[in-house]
Amino acid sequence: MSRRKDELSQDDERLWWRVTQSVNPMPGRERPPVPRKRDVLDAEGDRADLLAEPRHTRPAAPVQPRRITPQKEVVPGAVDGVDKRQAQRFRRGQLTIDARYDLHGMRQHQAHTALNAFLARAHERGCRCVLVITGKGQKAPLEERTGVLRSQLPRWLNEPNNRHRVLAVTPAQPQHGGDGAFYILLKRSR
Repeated sequence: MSRRKDELSQDDERLWWRVTQSVNPMPGRERPPVPRKRDVLDAEGDRADLLAEPRHTRPAAPVQPRRITPQKEVVPGAVDGVDKRQAQRFRRGQLTIDARYDLHGMRQHQAHTALNAFLARAHERGCRCVLVITGKGQKAPLEERTGVLRSQLPRWLNEPNNRHRVLAVTPAQPQHGGDGAFYILLKRSR
């Protein structure tokens, strides 16, 4: 159900008047008059706003939408965005490991939640290189390893809540867990 202009509340009428003062009227039209005074006085200062001359402002320039450049997907072993020397040291496990987290033995949902929290804390603390241990998974007879956490880690790192933190990922060296662990290079916190 719509209301007629005569039925607008005092607040609505004042608000509408302020809105109309911020735009230029179409040719042949005039600005609406100052809202009529009611029996009940407004809070101190509101009446002065209503009676003041309207400010003539230029229309705002149209806002250009920010271009969001899609980030490349994090793939284990790829070190895009890292200088050659740092990438070499990262792959070889020669960077100082600032934090480590062991997901080994957790269920998938627990591991996912724990990884998100760990990466958030590590990034907040300014850690640069972290080690995440997933485990290699169990090997059934005549089959390949089926490490669920190991296979899910790249997908979890590419989720929006983690992607803005992660710069690169690579499998760990044998002294740090080999195929059952990953080095994760975090972006610098700003």
